[in-house]
Amino acid sequence: MQNRSRFVRPGPTRKPLPIVVVVCDDSRTAVAYFTELKREVKHRVTVMVVKPPCHGATADSVIAVAKAQAEELDRERDDADSNTVWALIDLESEPERQDSAAKAKSRISGTDVQIAHSKPCFEIWTLAHFVDTGAAFKDCKAVLAAVKSEWQKRLGSDFGKQKAQADYSKLMPLRADAVECCKQHRRRNDPSWTEVHLVVESIDTLCAGGP
Repeated sequence: MQNRSRFVRPGPTRKPLPIVVVVCDDSRTAVAYFTELKREVKHRVTVMVVKPPCHGATADSVIAVAKAQAEELDRERDDADSNTVWALIDLESEPERQDSAAKAKSRISGTDVQIAHSKPCFEIWTLAHFVDTGAAFKDCKAVLAAVKSEWQKRLGSDFGKQKAQADYSKLMPLRADAVECCKQHRRRNDPSWTEVHLVVESIDTLCAGGP
């Protein structure tokens, strides 16, 4: 009886999925939204959602976390060029916070971290799924009130008492339109705008097999 060879020809090595790390500056809305998007794209892109280091985190502390994430990816992955680290930073309505965020952005030049600002807050991105507006808002509470009103009109359901508990899966089919709205308002530097569309668009481009 002849001995059969135990050699097994190895199959093709599966290319690792690109990684997009999203470091949030609040632990509720942005975390909930990107956690839902993570589920949506999990077979094409690995989205890592990182909570802020503390409640009321400063721009510098969020960027520090983002830098640490980028350094860890560089150590652990050989395909560093296919991975991206984003820091989401709200400008709020206070001049001192806006000044701090602008200075923090200037200090990351030459690093592997990209920043997406929102003026005044991330909820501008949520609102863009429903209405095309760059109107001025007094503060984040005013933006949230608009989100709740439009959520009810467009989706026929309540937004909910807690921002983190809203059903963000309902927004996923609307995100392409939100991207286009936000591009225009940021380009014009309208009273309210967000750069979160850059993060979402980069993820969707990777899903479509783009660069």
